[in-house]
Amino acid sequence: MKKVIFTFFISFISFLIQAQENQLFEPLNYQSAIANGTRSRDGKPGSQYWQNRADYDIQVKLDTVINKIIGDETVLYFNQSPDTLKNLVIRLYPNLFKKGTNRNRMVSADDLHGGVVFESLVINDSTIEVEKQNENGTNLLIKLKEPVPPNQQLTMQCKWNYPVPVKTRDRVGYYKDDAWFIGYFYPQIAVYDDLEIFGSISGWDFMLYHKGIQQFYNDFNNYKVNIEVPKGYYVWATGELTNAKDVLPLEIQNRIALAKKSDTIVPILAKGDAQKFVPGNKWQFEAQNVTDFAFGASATYQWDATSVQLKSKRVMTSSVYHSDSKLYHMVADFTKETVKYASEVYPAIEFPYNYATVFNGKKGGGMEFPMIANNADIGDTTSLHGLTFHEVFHNYFPFLMGFNEKRYGFMDEGMTEYYTTHYQLNKMQKPFNPGRGPVAYYNRALVYADAPLIYSTAMENRFNTGLLDYIKPQIAYELFTEMVGEKAFINAMQQFVKRWQGKHPVPWDFFYTMNDVLGQNYNWFWQAWFFDFGYADLGLKLDGKKLTIERVGVNSLPVPVHLIITYKDDSYKCIYKSMNIWKDGAQQIILKLKDINRIKSINIDVDRVPDVNYENNKIVLD
Repeated sequence: MKKVIFTFFISFISFLIQAQENQLFEPLNYQSAIANGTRSRDGKPGSQYWQNRADYDIQVKLDTVINKIIGDETVLYFNQSPDTLKNLVIRLYPNLFKKGTNRNRMVSADDLHGGVVFESLVINDSTIEVEKQNENGTNLLIKLKEPVPPNQQLTMQCKWNYPVPVKTRDRVGYYKDDAWFIGYFYPQIAVYDDLEIFGSISGWDFMLYHKGIQQFYNDFNNYKVNIEVPKGYYVWATGELTNAKDVLPLEIQNRIALAKKSDTIVPILAKGDAQKFVPGNKWQFEAQNVTDFAFGASATYQWDATSVQLKSKRVMTSSVYHSDSKLYHMVADFTKETVKYASEVYPAIEFPYNYATVFNGKKGGGMEFPMIANNADIGDTTSLHGLTFHEVFHNYFPFLMGFNEKRYGFMDEGMTEYYTTHYQLNKMQKPFNPGRGPVAYYNRALVYADAPLIYSTAMENRFNTGLLDYIKPQIAYELFTEMVGEKAFINAMQQFVKRWQGKHPVPWDFFYTMNDVLGQNYNWFWQAWFFDFGYADLGLKLDGKKLTIERVGVNSLPVPVHLIITYKDDSYKCIYKSMNIWKDGAQQIILKLKDINRIKSINIDVDRVPDVNYENNKIVLD
């Protein structure tokens, strides 16, 4: 009897150890969300899930004489949480350019200013003295005079102004020849969620502020925005233009109507047309259930548009660009191809909006906003095509689902880069960066402060953000897809979107959804690639006919095995082993080779598998 009990005890302990090994580390805030019923370990939103939202009514003026934005805003904020709100956090993104602000992105000294100027700020009829409130970078913390109970609302009214950057020419500001792109421009109520835990301001996204590299974490809001620009300027923005008949000349209205039903490019504004067909200067846009609002304006740009028919709607795609551009006449078509491919092929989720516009402003790279991107003019077709896909695809991640990019930038950038690479290779048969694929980039970029992805955003700088937000997670998603199969991954991703569309998922929600939909516990993979310190490094050892393939070093990351065996007659054989071979913690596998006397060399295919040390990847036989 004692022996049976002892055996059972040992078996039970073994079961507990295995269960613990299969459980991902969860921070206390996520454990609290599980306990409170807002999240669940099957990856679905919990039965008690909630999130707040707001309605924005904004009057904004772009003054190009004094280079300022002047705004008047009313916000109706809905507290749908179970908590009584005693504080309010307002984001002042233009304060990235405020003198003395901590930032991790370079800006021109000529663009520095004294910060957003409030002419007035009123919350529920109480005037707020802004200078007496607490600031944390670009975040402003206001102690409410009247707390807001659950299922109640508050009203915020404010008038403000700030100088627009004209020399930095990055994500927002002035570019050239009367072209401006305006984003991050309005006082925005921060996210209050079920995960932020920090003393008396628990719930508010206050501690992480905008330093320049970090991007979005926004609620899903409704916007009515009236934009006043100087005479002669056209405006492109998030949402639907609701007063087209008031601001657009009849000929331009007709061309837009044609583009909305055309499969080919319609030149809405050809070279010189912006001066020929002079528009009105007060533009009205509306957008529902979106995470942000931005707009571009120009008195000289050209405008091409076309459209694509999807299952439930037709989407208009546009490119707006400087006449000097040699390649931007192709971008409206690139945008249309992006929408069609993403909607019908991969990930086969219908594009969420009726419009997608690419505005040619940014000096280098691109920056996404809902329905509109601010992209650079790139000199080669492949890179311009890839940039277009990447920024337009962001309308899925993070705009279809409200990712917290301040904490988990890899969720949207890595996933978007994964789909961009897939598109480039399958649609165009060309990599985004010819001769510099993601695996090679990974191997080189590790010299810059690698870190576990789950913590990486807090450690980012302008040197390692490419690795931590883009390349490393992209490779992880690619390896995972290779292991589970593309069809299975597409289905799991579609289920993830269905569960979390219009909500705020975090990495654990994604990992647990993948496990749930695919019917297997892949925590060993998520743990290694997203939580652990470690590099990808496979090594080869040969003892007679016994070939050992081992994971080299502490916490060597699991990767598939792609071997190339070359024979003395120059024929070759490929051997593939899925990453599943490492799921139980194995550190090496052994293969018995046949015809050893015919073999000339054995090597790991480092073009397909990330590996930081090439010296142990090849064996040459005499």
